[in-house]
Amino acid sequence: MAFGPLYFGDTMTVLICGANGSIGSFVAQEEAKTHKVVGTYRKYDDHAKELEKNPNINLIQKNMFESTDMKDVVDKAREQGPISKVYWLVGESWNIGWDKLKLADVRQAIKMCAEPVASLLIECKPELSDENNLMRWASISGISSLVYAGGPNKPATGGAKHMAEFYFRSASAFWTWKKNLFNNVILGNSKRTKNLYVGYHGDALKEIYKKDIPLGTGTESENVANVLLWLNSDKNNFMTGQDIIFDGGETIRTRDNVKDTPMKDHPKYY
Repeated sequence: MAFGPLYFGDTMTVLICGANGSIGSFVAQEEAKTHKVVGTYRKYDDHAKELEKNPNINLIQKNMFESTDMKDVVDKAREQGPISKVYWLVGESWNIGWDKLKLADVRQAIKMCAEPVASLLIECKPELSDENNLMRWASISGISSLVYAGGPNKPATGGAKHMAEFYFRSASAFWTWKKNLFNNVILGNSKRTKNLYVGYHGDALKEIYKKDIPLGTGTESENVANVLLWLNSDKNNFMTGQDIIFDGGETIRTRDNVKDTPMKDHPKYY
């Protein structure tokens, strides 16, 4: 039997962690058409400036990478009404291979990429445990979190992101019986986010996309946002605890089908 949220309209609050990114700002504007939105941002930029114009969006400046205490963010959202949707759209990644990796790098990656997720879930336990409040959670992570796609140059952030994804899956196993849904989108190369091909731009980057990604291009941020919006909408009443790989086929490539690209000998991909 299909089910939907028990709170509707202006009484329902959407919390978006990372609202001013190219993906988060699109999600925020769409959700604000029907709900109150509370969003976090790290740096004040054009996206944040545009979001401030919307009366249904309240912004909080907070560096989520350095925050293990999410009480202030959750309390701010609660002031607007019951929290029924959460988007986790923040993340960080850097290349440190095993040859230079230190234990401090691993600890820092966990602190920045995994601990904030655990803190947010813990802070939202009252909502998650409330049988009168259905919650939908959607998050994004990069393909470095995949065991077979992370490459040797991202063991710290790849492992920490995999840990964060596990927190969401574990939460799904624990709370789905109360009809709470948790899903994650594993994102390949977006045209507007930091891409993996450092040092390649313009036509050179487009050429790599054509040869290295089966669909021949990176995706637009709006495409990713629409997947997230669907996952957290009433149209999704059955999918939970899943990682949806959204990468244009990037993770199904092999050495044979990338042999003609400039990246064929680059160590970070294998």
